[in-house]
Amino acid sequence: MAIELDPDWPGLTVKSDSSGKGGPDLNRATIKEIAGLLEKALQKLTTPTPPPATAVATARGERAELSGPPPGGGSLPDLQLQCALSDEHLGKWLTAQQFTMAINTSYSVLVGERGQKGGGLYSSTIEQYKAVIDTLYEIAKAYDGAEVANEGTAPKTGA
Repeated sequence: MAIELDPDWPGLTVKSDSSGKGGPDLNRATIKEIAGLLEKALQKLTTPTPPPATAVATARGERAELSGPPPGGGSLPDLQLQCALSDEHLGKWLTAQQFTMAINTSYSVLVGERGQKGGGLYSSTIEQYKAVIDTLYEIAKAYDGAEVANEGTAPKTGA
């Protein structure tokens, strides 16, 4: 099975000569820009947001609604802080215990075991996301090195 390059990918141009031969040309600046944009998006997944208000003080006779979660809430640290429950939060009757068990199972699958880093799907996604960003930077770096080698110019040393 051959690898097919997406001709519409922004960091790639496929060039061919008059004989129909040619190959891909990577636009290193665009690849680095894409990696930078991915890093900014990753920050939203890994940066905690301020906890939402749980009570509002108002003057007598006035009503105010709670604001809800902040914009962008839902990062991994937010989930680790807000979604972990224990038996002490819910009660000891059978339904509460079953509900706690279901929540804890969901939490461990999605977020990871309480008190431990990694392990959940969310954490795995973040690790894979970081690997993609690192790979894009390495592609640009390797392509730069290969281009210098092909041109036959040796890098200057400090001597």
